[in-house]
Amino acid sequence: MEKFHIFPLFLLYFLSLLLFSSAYTPRNKYFINCGSKTNVTVNGRNFVGDSNSSSLSFFVGPSSTVSDTNSSTNNSLYQTARIFTNSSLYEFDIIDKGNYYVRIHFFPFVSGRTNLADALFDVSASDFYLLSNFALQNNSNSPVIEEFLLTINGSKFSIHFTPHKNSFAFVSAVEVFLA
Repeated sequence: MEKFHIFPLFLLYFLSLLLFSSAYTPRNKYFINCGSKTNVTVNGRNFVGDSNSSSLSFFVGPSSTVSDTNSSTNNSLYQTARIFTNSSLYEFDIIDKGNYYVRIHFFPFVSGRTNLADALFDVSASDFYLLSNFALQNNSNSPVIEEFLLTINGSKFSIHFTPHKNSFAFVSAVEVFLA
């Protein structure tokens, strides 16, 4: 008889764990729609347009924006990009120290006289090169997503984009969230 009484208690305990774990929302999560004024939801993640983000805790350095005038993709996350002609950065406020997933999205499109596939640049974070001599010239018209797992121990975290001489850097979207 005891076996039948233990099972309902175990089931209640297990369900309570699920309830508490699903209620946790990390305070540090950034989903950025680069070069856009528009928010976009992709797979349940709300990417905030960085051109209209005064309420968020991140900073974008000197840059400009471009839009895909040819609509080469149906995914609205990849219809804009932020371009850096000089070394610049995204800086994020970090409350919870720990291991973070960092995903950087690139989608090269042509906007007017700017072909994003012509970009050549480096990407670094926390004094480490993440991407060196990065170029998307042979892209198959699909987004490239570079993913990193980084330990962040400070109150600020920045991702630096450094174009090579006579070139530029660009980014389509950025994700930074606690692992």
